[in-house]
Amino acid sequence: MDEFEALNLIKYLEGVKGRHTELVTVYVPGGFNLDLIRSQLADEKSTATNIKDRNNRKNVIDALEKIMNELRLIRTTNENGLVVFCGNVSEREGEPDIKIWEVVPPTKSNIRLYRCDQRFITDPLKQMYHQENTYGLIVLDVREATFGTLEGSRIDVLKHIKSLVPGKFSKGGQSAMRFSREREGLIRDFYKEVAETAKNLFFNKDLKGIIIGGPGPVKDNFIESGYLLTNLKNLIKGVKSISYTDESGLRELVEKSRDVLANERITIEKEYVQKLMGSISRNDNMSVYGEEAVRKELMNENIDTLLISSGMEESKKNEFYYLGKEKNITVEVISKDSSDGLQLFNLGGVAAFLKRPSRQQNT
Repeated sequence: MDEFEALNLIKYLEGVKGRHTELVTVYVPGGFNLDLIRSQLADEKSTATNIKDRNNRKNVIDALEKIMNELRLIRTTNENGLVVFCGNVSEREGEPDIKIWEVVPPTKSNIRLYRCDQRFITDPLKQMYHQENTYGLIVLDVREATFGTLEGSRIDVLKHIKSLVPGKFSKGGQSAMRFSREREGLIRDFYKEVAETAKNLFFNKDLKGIIIGGPGPVKDNFIESGYLLTNLKNLIKGVKSISYTDESGLRELVEKSRDVLANERITIEKEYVQKLMGSISRNDNMSVYGEEAVRKELMNENIDTLLISSGMEESKKNEFYYLGKEKNITVEVISKDSSDGLQLFNLGGVAAFLKRPSRQQNT
């Protein structure tokens, strides 16, 4: 089960509500001894015989038995663990429909949990899917600095500060040497403020790295000033020359850091969208976009890779995703949070790379 399918399942499970405490959730840690889980479930089944309401008692026992039967088929727990949801999802009272779902978390889980409730416990699993590598971003010159984060394909501005550093030339009444000394002192004060702000924003945060950018030598001088905490300095993954130091500078910094971010989602999505835009501009007929054009190529079995915008209407997004999966096509969901992702959204939210040239024209 990939991320898209898992999140769709979680959304469905969040909408299920039991009439009683008849919905069972089991989280098994990675590599955990399944015999202990089976033993716990057997104990819970014995306890469930004391439930007063007959229908609730039967539904809980049936759910526990269903889980136990499934776990008997599994010899060892996946290294990432296992999450099992099971319970009565019928909308008609007295006509139970006991369903079971098993999900392997996307990352190693240490959570052990058993819960019998009116709702499935989905939040811990959902948080695992929402974990993206996060980078701290700093862009600066001697006039200003802007701080932000990159998480997945989303860039967030955290803070913007300005310095008291004057221009390079004195306006008179002061010797050039004295003016230069005072200016250098103000630059050092600003470096200290940048370092202190970085500490407040990034220290003890779960960052994969920090990327710093700016015009000229200022960024390098700041790093070598010694004011930045060693722990943060050790996180620096890239130092880039960029033109701007405001919010647009953060976007420019990410754009210039494709080498650092080569395996991150924002770079992968950018490559897909830029390849699409290149194909469209060349008019090579090896791509199509828009719902109607993509549907035709799906019917013609002529799609190699399907691109779907995260901003697309939910029902249509699901329709195209599962159509692609049914035909064993590579499907990529492109976030709308980035400028590249926004281009795909503005093209109708869905596009495709083709196996052979299309006879239809993009409009």
